[in-house]
Amino acid sequence: MSVDPRNVILARISTGLSDMLGQMGAHATMRDMGTHSSHELWPDWPENQNIDDACTLLSDALSRIGTFDSVNLTPAGENIRIDIKGCEFNRLGKIEANPVGERSICFFGFGLIEKSLERLTGHHYRVELVHHNAEQDTCEEIARFR
Repeated sequence: MSVDPRNVILARISTGLSDMLGQMGAHATMRDMGTHSSHELWPDWPENQNIDDACTLLSDALSRIGTFDSVNLTPAGENIRIDIKGCEFNRLGKIEANPVGERSICFFGFGLIEKSLERLTGHHYRVELVHHNAEQDTCEEIARFR
């Protein structure tokens, strides 16, 4: 499987930020960049969507951006379960050695999902990694209602 060179560049930027700003500073910066990217990626999204429609729309959009094999968002009470299969950044461990979920690039994705859900539903969420399975190339994340 070939790696998209754009994702290698993003991973290098992510590790460079960690080197310059420390892990906490890089996490905050990357989360903020992800937040701002939602409007750029999907400028014409609808507002006031119910949670089921928002999850379907965001699942489809994230599955098509070329970084993941598939993304599935599912309502779980007032939270949202996020199942990711085949994240290309998981495969770039030689570039960013921090564990998945602690890599700065992961925080970009967290911010992107948080802002996208806020735009679609009007509600605030905080995304975090619950479990990463390297053998199955999956991540389980949760968007907690705030």
